[in-house]
Amino acid sequence: MSGARRRRWTAVAVACGAGLLLTACGVGLDAAPNKLSHVPYGLTRPAPPTTTAAAPSAYVTIYLAGTQRLVAVARSVDAPVTVGAVLRAVAAGPTAVQAAKGFTSPISSAAPLSFDHLVNSTATIDVSSSFTTLAQKQQELAVAQLVFTATAFPGIHSVEIRIHGRRVEVPTAKGTLSRGPLDRTDYASLSPF
Repeated sequence: MSGARRRRWTAVAVACGAGLLLTACGVGLDAAPNKLSHVPYGLTRPAPPTTTAAAPSAYVTIYLAGTQRLVAVARSVDAPVTVGAVLRAVAAGPTAVQAAKGFTSPISSAAPLSFDHLVNSTATIDVSSSFTTLAQKQQELAVAQLVFTATAFPGIHSVEIRIHGRRVEVPTAKGTLSRGPLDRTDYASLSPF
């Protein structure tokens, strides 16, 4: 048998074997498409997502300490924006780029910060007892950060600071101690330009 003829018989044998295999497996050959009487189970169900959607976010303004005044910076937080989310953002302190510019966050030393309640547009914010270990000027900057950041939130006009739920006196930029409520006028000399 010549090589060409042998290749032809091999091709016929393979084709016959494939047809035999398809028939043996239950797959028949039809001349035209058939309409199914029912849809196989699970085919009408939507496919699960292949990627996870990112949580929506929003930009808020927080205040960090600059060389002589507060500095307003934008920070991304998960939406919907809450006072707690804004407090976590300010407690996180400056980014590496902001720190390279000399921005600091004295209030980060008093984290965790928690929003306790809002009464008559005064937000009560609880700070950790480590707040008391800050030097007076650092306490002043830390409270100014909280006052400016919290009062940027709609409906908040002043802030009262507590440590473990107890109201405390804090320094103001006017050189006095106050139990609050504190507003931006108490820290006007630290206001951003």
